[in-house]
Amino acid sequence: MRLGHLVDVGVVCGFVLSSVAGFAQSSAPQDLDTLIRQLFGTIETLSDYRAPRDLPPVFQVPQHVLEAKVCEQPCNVSAAYIPREGIYLAGNLDPVREPRDRAALLHELVHYLQQGHVKFAHLSGCQRERAKEQEAYAIQNAYLAALHIEQRVTFYDGEFDCTTDAPPSAQ
Repeated sequence: MRLGHLVDVGVVCGFVLSSVAGFAQSSAPQDLDTLIRQLFGTIETLSDYRAPRDLPPVFQVPQHVLEAKVCEQPCNVSAAYIPREGIYLAGNLDPVREPRDRAALLHELVHYLQQGHVKFAHLSGCQRERAKEQEAYAIQNAYLAALHIEQRVTFYDGEFDCTTDAPPSAQ
């Protein structure tokens, strides 16, 4: 069973959550590459994405370096996927040992898999980025639920003002 586009965590069946939880908790990874392969397997279970053969580059950098890459001023970013570069994680994250940090990495791996995916081709720029973000948050929350972690991440739709993407008649 696959969760479709824009996953609704409320309708995830127990079978999928059980298999993800078992997969996510089996043999704690000893290194980041092993963890990334495990997370790709989890993403395959929770979505229609397929794990790539090659892993994306993942960089762990100081907070100020990450902020400089993705924000115009200091901000509260902890991870980011930058196309043609890779995934950047704040230096304080420990995805190998910390499940919530692992969920943040999973979120960015979803963005890596979304890059160039045909299911977003029909959307305009802002609408496409909003849909990708909604999907990444939904998959991340399904992962957290599978691990029996009550905390959820929240997508703030206000981060995307897509009115300039709308056709003139819709504005």
